[in-house]
Amino acid sequence: MKGGKRVSADEREYLPHSKGCFLCGDENPAGIRTRFYVEGTEVRGKITLPRHVNGYKNIAHGGMVAALLDETMGWAPTVFGKEHPMYVTGEIIVKYLAPVPVGEEIEVRSRLVKDAGRLAYCEGEILHRGKVCARAKGKFAPMSREDTAEVIPYLKFDSCRRFRTILDAYREKK
Repeated sequence: MKGGKRVSADEREYLPHSKGCFLCGDENPAGIRTRFYVEGTEVRGKITLPRHVNGYKNIAHGGMVAALLDETMGWAPTVFGKEHPMYVTGEIIVKYLAPVPVGEEIEVRSRLVKDAGRLAYCEGEILHRGKVCARAKGKFAPMSREDTAEVIPYLKFDSCRRFRTILDAYREKK
């Protein structure tokens, strides 16, 4: 939301993505090729999951559900935290409340609850037609300055405006 109105797709602040990531990799033939963006105080993604990620007929595999929540919760402290390094998952707890469909649009939303320095606490959910299908909480550990710098060349920043420079403090000096 921006000024009380929903942000249009053209105004979205997209996050970096990569070539090979299973979720956001635009060149991963087995992946789902989604893009995550920031809206208000949340990291979000809208996606129609392909049928090859189903567990049972027309229902997303639970691991895919967890992966979407993990990815968006992991970006939340990078975007909204105090220092903006990349983060790795320490713990994630997912509650599956209803089947998540494949072949229909879903939305994943995650936010930073607390940046405690050594850990960031996040939560998120997946919605389908406004109904919460899965809810998660996670603890994320900041990567070191050196490890964050190693990740940056792997990322692609096209479609990023504000977040094009979010990791600049971690770029290796040439």
